[in-house]
Amino acid sequence: MPPAAVSVDTLAVMGSERSGAPPRRRILEHPGRVAIVVVALLVVLNLAIFLVTSSDTTTGERTLPAAIDGVRPEPGTVARLQDSVTADLRDGLTGVLVINGLEIPEDQLERNDPLGVVTFRPGPDKDFARWEPGDVAVQVLSWRATDERPPDPDSYSWSFRAS
Repeated sequence: MPPAAVSVDTLAVMGSERSGAPPRRRILEHPGRVAIVVVALLVVLNLAIFLVTSSDTTTGERTLPAAIDGVRPEPGTVARLQDSVTADLRDGLTGVLVINGLEIPEDQLERNDPLGVVTFRPGPDKDFARWEPGDVAVQVLSWRATDERPPDPDSYSWSFRAS
């Protein structure tokens, strides 16, 4: 006599009854929830990629006059209330700093004449003990180091925010 036909499901049930194991659960019990999580992750990933590729990381470099190699703090940046103000002039030049309309006296300036660097650091017994919070306007007046100060020297102005 031929063996009786038994379905695979019947065998699975019979096998689980014999071993005492619980019936197998479906892998995706809630496919709708899985789909929502996958879509949300894709949206977040795409947003992150978009933000990284389209962010502006330039420093907004400003063209300085030929007589000036650099200034600190940089124009438009935020500085601490006690930060130094420095103008790095082209070699062979000298100059003075005018801050908030007040020319800084020579005895309060730090100089590196061979490199053309002029610096003012606020502190006790100086015209500025510290910067007042807000905008600070700076102007550097420059001329050749071998010459006397001309009546109308070259100048460059910028500002930064102290906080």
